[in-house]
Amino acid sequence: CSSYNMVIREDNNTNRLRESLDLFESIWNNRWLRTISIILFLNKQDMLAEKVLAGKSKIEDYFPEYANYTVPEDATPDAGEDPKVTRAKFFIRDLFLRISTATGDGKHYCYPHFTCAVD
Repeated sequence: CSSYNMVIREDNNTNRLRESLDLFESIWNNRWLRTISIILFLNKQDMLAEKVLAGKSKIEDYFPEYANYTVPEDATPDAGEDPKVTRAKFFIRDLFLRISTATGDGKHYCYPHFTCAVD
């Protein structure tokens, strides 16, 4: 999740989050996986929070649609979480969910989870 402002190593041009979205879309739409549900771990929530709260690298600079994004009413923020962080993490979640609900076939589902995995 925190890679919204980074590029992939292979070409120093492609946005990492866009690359993740493209990969997710190719897996989601793979004909062999059309009936397989997916658990989506949106990791590095701590790093996302740091970036958002620092305000140095704005999500809307990389994803212009973020400027008009509003948090869904059913979104539950973590206790004490800054509203800016809540908005950012649910925006990224919804980018993936938009892909998973585009077909509307009801044969497989995406179960997103916000995580912070550390060594």
